[in-house]
Amino acid sequence: MTVHHSEPADDNKGLSGLDGPISRYLNRPLSRRISARVAGQPITADQWSWIAFVAAILGAAAFALRLPRLGALLVHTGSVLDGVDGEVARAQGTAGPSGALLDLVLDRTSDVAILAGIAHGGGGRTADWLAALTAANGIVGASVVKERLSAEGVRAADTQRVEAEAGWQRALLPLGGRDGRLVTVALFGFARRPRLALWWLAAHSALRLVERVRVGRQLLAPGAGAENSDTIQPRVARSAT
Repeated sequence: MTVHHSEPADDNKGLSGLDGPISRYLNRPLSRRISARVAGQPITADQWSWIAFVAAILGAAAFALRLPRLGALLVHTGSVLDGVDGEVARAQGTAGPSGALLDLVLDRTSDVAILAGIAHGGGGRTADWLAALTAANGIVGASVVKERLSAEGVRAADTQRVEAEAGWQRALLPLGGRDGRLVTVALFGFARRPRLALWWLAAHSALRLVERVRVGRQLLAPGAGAENSDTIQPRVARSAT
């Protein structure tokens, strides 16, 4: 979900990194309209995080019950609401690291739940569960690498830029973020083929984890500090923001 902290936002950047094209052209225009209407209401940014989470979990349950179109609708709704929490936090002046932590946990929990729902609804075959496990490992692992790089002073947006510039999977990056993953689930769900989304996510998430580890090690390698001085920030400077 959109991270609540004090870094300023722009039209092409979510606070957890660069917005992908799905978020930029589909989700953000909708979430900003919602945020403009609800920012003055007595609903906090954290509560919007929970609302988006519940929508995603209900989508996972719908997939598990073999209702793929309902699941697709709920998952996409959760994806759109995913941007409301951060936008409301900035509008209300309540942005902070505690919201970022809540977002991170709810994001990854709902991601895994959606994968489990698809695997169960698809028949619960061993192959489906292995695909779900592979996808979950890739998604969570890539998130762990990003957070570790952030702890070392590497901004999430800069990690994504290096991936886009140097990665052998450049053509797949637009669908690599959470917005891309969830729209893939929604599209295959509406087509009543959610298992295809599961296998796509397994392959793509595994590849993306490999690439993120490679890029992360490149950024943190001895002697890389001078070359990437614009990318890596001192930890002290980040802790003050």
